[in-house]
Amino acid sequence: MIYLEKLNLSYENIRLLRDISLNLQEGKHLAIMGESGSGKSLFARALIALFSQNYRLEAKQFLINEKNPTKLKKKALREFRSEVALIFQDAQNSFYPYLNLGDLFHIVLKTHTNLNAKERKSKAFQCMQMLGLKDLELLWHSFAHQFSTGMARRIQLALALSSSPKYLICDELTASLDKENEQKLIALLKNLQKSLKLILITHDFNLLSLCDELLLFEKGSAKQFEVQEFLNSQNAWLKAYREFNV
Repeated sequence: MIYLEKLNLSYENIRLLRDISLNLQEGKHLAIMGESGSGKSLFARALIALFSQNYRLEAKQFLINEKNPTKLKKKALREFRSEVALIFQDAQNSFYPYLNLGDLFHIVLKTHTNLNAKERKSKAFQCMQMLGLKDLELLWHSFAHQFSTGMARRIQLALALSSSPKYLICDELTASLDKENEQKLIALLKNLQKSLKLILITHDFNLLSLCDELLLFEKGSAKQFEVQEFLNSQNAWLKAYREFNV
């Protein structure tokens, strides 16, 4: 489960996230929505404490699977981030351009597992096959600029899944995809729901249907809803927000 009470994030003297609370029970999937610049991606990084020392992240209560990432030492935090994986929004630029895919898998799996080189490659191939990727040996030696957007998204997923996370945070996973690739990714996410918990940052109402709870952001603050409560609400602002994004 995830339990947050009054989470705040500041950069120097600028407040970026303000008094955010969340109670996500075991087995529930979370959608995160809101206008661009409202704090969604910052919140995703806050969940795994992914900030430099110039940022100040604090909360009255901060528990993810009974762990507080802001209190963990370096090694424990690295282990925690294998349990809570984050897929960034910009698919192409989330890969280091001078390393091929095989190098990237080796780095991820060497960081988060005790597998040897042969076992790491086998694990990587299993993850890529699960996501419908083909010509794996060719992909293994390929670089990010050679991937289409749809392929890059699936490779992002494969890299994230290789460490067997309990939570998968996806930032605008279907952005910039055509309808066919979007539907393929949604089908993949439905299958993943059986083995892990999803946290989906999105403007896509098709993804909202995969989730039980919604955290709705506005100007660095957020409010939690049940998804059905949000969809059925007669509140004028919520109705306008839904209709604007349909």
